[in-house]
Amino acid sequence: MSMLTAQEIASLVAQLDAEEAQICAAAGFADTPMPPVAQHEPRDQGDLADEEARQRQDDAMREHYRMRLADIDAARARMWHGHYGTCIDCGEPIPFSRLQAYPTAKRCTACQSRRERLYARQADDGSPHAAKRN
Repeated sequence: MSMLTAQEIASLVAQLDAEEAQICAAAGFADTPMPPVAQHEPRDQGDLADEEARQRQDDAMREHYRMRLADIDAARARMWHGHYGTCIDCGEPIPFSRLQAYPTAKRCTACQSRRERLYARQADDGSPHAAKRN
């Protein structure tokens, strides 16, 4: 169980709310209708390539925003179920200072570092099961 105080939880909820509002504003998730598609003159291959690159970048940003919003929703679910602030790997409390820096954290620093080293080793080896061999 998390060792966070009610005041700390309230502060973190406010951070999550602010982050969610910032993401929605940046992503344009407001309730405004989409502008009509403008008719363009025929373009050359360079224009089409630029448009395709912009579209891929926009798609990547939308996916990034969706993932951040999903992390916020997951953090709120952990709060609701009384698991927020507890590492999902070792069950130890996640320090308030870590949660202030990263309010959607689901692992303590030690477990997160271990996880990142595991995935770094797998990426270096090029094998998804490289860490299991060690």
